[in-house]
Amino acid sequence: MNVRHSRLGRLVALTVVVSMPLLGMAGVASAKTSKAAPNCIKHPNRPKCSGGGSTTGGGTGGTTPTITVEVDPGSNVPLVETGQSEVHAVIQVETLPSFAGDMVNIDSSQLDASCNGGITFTSVAGAPTTTPPLYGTVISPHHISVVLDDDGNATVFVDGTDCAPGTDVVEADLEVAPFYTALTTLTVAPPAVTPVGLSAFPTIGGVQSEVETGDTSSSGDSNIYAVFYVEENPVYAEQTVEIDSAQLEGRCVLGWRWEPGNAAGVGAPNTPGYSGPVSGTGVNTTGTTPSAVLDDDGNAVFVFKGTSCASGPSQVIADVLAGTHDTFTTTFTVDPPAPTI
Repeated sequence: MNVRHSRLGRLVALTVVVSMPLLGMAGVASAKTSKAAPNCIKHPNRPKCSGGGSTTGGGTGGTTPTITVEVDPGSNVPLVETGQSEVHAVIQVETLPSFAGDMVNIDSSQLDASCNGGITFTSVAGAPTTTPPLYGTVISPHHISVVLDDDGNATVFVDGTDCAPGTDVVEADLEVAPFYTALTTLTVAPPAVTPVGLSAFPTIGGVQSEVETGDTSSSGDSNIYAVFYVEENPVYAEQTVEIDSAQLEGRCVLGWRWEPGNAAGVGAPNTPGYSGPVSGTGVNTTGTTPSAVLDDDGNAVFVFKGTSCASGPSQVIADVLAGTHDTFTTTFTVDPPAPTI
């Protein structure tokens, strides 16, 4: 009996001795895991505190983001420059309705440095209700502050000239606590021949559509921000292309504005060859059709701004005034203001 008890005691002692290093290793591993995890409460802007996508702040990886920013085109598909290496895109900031009324700053010092001709941000919020013009708030060189609407959303335009191709970070920051930040990368491709047609941005799930922003006196009034790219055979370079949408114009009861790219602004309204901004209310009855000149790759761009616009689909038509007079059509859908994340 004493011999068996002695052997049993040795076995228990040996088990304890072997287990102690394993417990120590588990403690070290646990300590390393704890040390590696960022303190997202004290440091919400650390990359490892991302709330999903390109958001920083307000959560852990894999959760629903608290704030997002997207450039369209540019974030999901490259933005192909037109004319004099121009950039024209829509920037959408989406956050929670609980941040309604707060200010958000949209910034891109990298894009500003990439564009020798400078960049401009434009918001339709606060634009005059009489036309012409419908323009809004413009801040330069590389940032703009706008008010989030009741759904936590805000949208602006960014335009740049003489821009170098490459990637540029675009940032959106809440200007009040909890100071959340969202980042996205704008990919700019050099001018190039592209497939023939007419395309519109923004897109939602691959569909050419946009959720309106603005439902307060400070955030705007059901505003529309859209960019239309006309892509034609380069044989028509330097020829004129017109764009028209009675349906889209008719939706915006308090004002709309077409802004052609590609060195627009030549001539004066209602004169032959005019290619500057065209504004109005209701369906265009001014006699001036928005036009632009196709660049050496056969491309042109038009920016559309509208306020107090009804939701629904609209047909947009582009006509090339040369050769076989090609006509391109597309449908752009406007969705009513709504929470998006």
